[in-house]
Amino acid sequence: MFDTRSVRVHLTATAAAVAMATLAGTAAAQTLPDVPRNRTLISQGWDFYNQVPATTNFNPYAGVLLHQRNSLHYTINEQLFYTNHLKNEIVPWLATGWTQSPDFTEVTVTLRDGVTWSDGRPLTADDVVFTFDMLKAAAPDLVLSSAIKEWVATATATNPTTVRIKLTKPGPRWPQDFLATGQASRFVVVPKHVWEGQDPKTFGFFDLAKGWPVGTGPFRLVRADANSLVYDRRDAWWAVQRGVVPAMPQVQRVIYVPATEQAMPQLFASNQIDMGRSIQPGTYDTIRMQNRGLRAWFENGPVWGVSSGCVFAIRFNLQTKPFDDPNVRRAVNFAVNRAQVVDLAMEGSVRAAALPMSSYGGLTAYTDKMTDMLGAERIDRFDVAETARLLTASGFKRGANGLWAKPDGTPWQIRLSTVQGDPQGPVLAQQLRNAGFDVINDAQQRTALSDATSAGNFEMSHGTHCGSLYDPWQTLEHFHSKYAAAPGQKIANLRAVTRYGNPEYDALIDKMETMRPSPDDPAYLDLVRRALQIYIRDLPQVTLAEEFHTLPFNNTFWTGWPNEKDPYMAPFIPWEGFAMVIHRLRPTR
Repeated sequence: MFDTRSVRVHLTATAAAVAMATLAGTAAAQTLPDVPRNRTLISQGWDFYNQVPATTNFNPYAGVLLHQRNSLHYTINEQLFYTNHLKNEIVPWLATGWTQSPDFTEVTVTLRDGVTWSDGRPLTADDVVFTFDMLKAAAPDLVLSSAIKEWVATATATNPTTVRIKLTKPGPRWPQDFLATGQASRFVVVPKHVWEGQDPKTFGFFDLAKGWPVGTGPFRLVRADANSLVYDRRDAWWAVQRGVVPAMPQVQRVIYVPATEQAMPQLFASNQIDMGRSIQPGTYDTIRMQNRGLRAWFENGPVWGVSSGCVFAIRFNLQTKPFDDPNVRRAVNFAVNRAQVVDLAMEGSVRAAALPMSSYGGLTAYTDKMTDMLGAERIDRFDVAETARLLTASGFKRGANGLWAKPDGTPWQIRLSTVQGDPQGPVLAQQLRNAGFDVINDAQQRTALSDATSAGNFEMSHGTHCGSLYDPWQTLEHFHSKYAAAPGQKIANLRAVTRYGNPEYDALIDKMETMRPSPDDPAYLDLVRRALQIYIRDLPQVTLAEEFHTLPFNNTFWTGWPNEKDPYMAPFIPWEGFAMVIHRLRPTR
């Protein structure tokens, strides 16, 4: 049994160990009350840091990788709506619902009556309107500000609990994508009475003496330094007072501690954290033997995790020859053995896929009706003979050395750009070499690869493509030519790296954008099918497998985590809906 009073902080201690020492009543705790370990939730968050970044900046729009997605969203800040992406279920929270005009250009949001900020002031429609106006005025310097400026013409409070939003263009998906999805785009309402008169580009929203940051959630920030952030449960919470939840969370204290990728397995194994970023499946299989309290989504492997809404893919730069030739892209596709990638690189922990969409319930409602889409040619098959046929048809010649040469006879060497440590990179490179491609696995640091990909300085790049959660359009629109920046210029959307352009395809995507998505609408389903047929024909990317995160949750001190048997919420810590998980946790003793 873990005893917080006997914690030792070694010279090589992680921030998690330092935080635990704080719990034991050391001088670092200052005036904070003691809270038992089995009433304390310790989180690594999601992003890897050596120490807590920006300890005096709790502006939720200051940076996508700062505190909002690592700890604020399940402690202090709350959303208008949450979404269980597994089932595409909307959970009303600060708001009770929305309506849209028939032409999708106006959205009316109804706020929940009786919501209060942590300083006791009511949350009203004026706060929501102020937040929209603030973001528009600060574009493009704040997270989400450019998108809000693009979409929101005006926001008006018609009464204290009603906000009328006029859009600049029809947006059938806009309310769900902007107000409920809670992933990369997070609309966080800020208190007008605190933010008014501040420069939102520089305002840090931090003053513990004033109770900042102010939020509507059940926790308050009580300590912030380079080692950890400490949030304690408040005495009262509007959600209890209004009967939305039966009681305050059983978690009394949340401690966010930074950690590196290398430290994560041992932190889980030694009970130093209860939740954090995903780890490699083989590593999880090892540490769960050391800590019997660890559980993943599935109780038995090798698939431990659940879909993240992303796929692993080889993305081509279609502005770089010869990858502007569909035959070349398709030749690469048939040279890839997806089953081998899954088994060798991912230890069988993910599922092979050929279409660029996840297996969430909102999407399987479409794909179950399109099981014939891969057709007789089956683009998911491994077929090096087809690779040879396609390359020969485009004039490539295989030399005596077994390698393919360009049509003019010159050597053809390809760089496959990957992130350092990507286990799929070496496997893919070897598979392509076996098919005669002279491929170099060009492993780069994550930032460098992201910069090169966005600038178009690559030929083939392996990585994750995140998109569709409930509607195929969410992924398919990433291949619209509006994202195809001119050669040498950076792209505007990091999920749209291929620079693909096709007027016929664009017209289908544009039509889909104006419609309310539904797998039960024959007209919409027909557009999805036609767009996918073009995608399969042209293959601007080669989809390999779904991305499944192996997410350990520590049941030593807390139970109630979502899992296969109780899928009440997707288990991803950086998503806004994870607040629903914190509310349901129960101490083991």
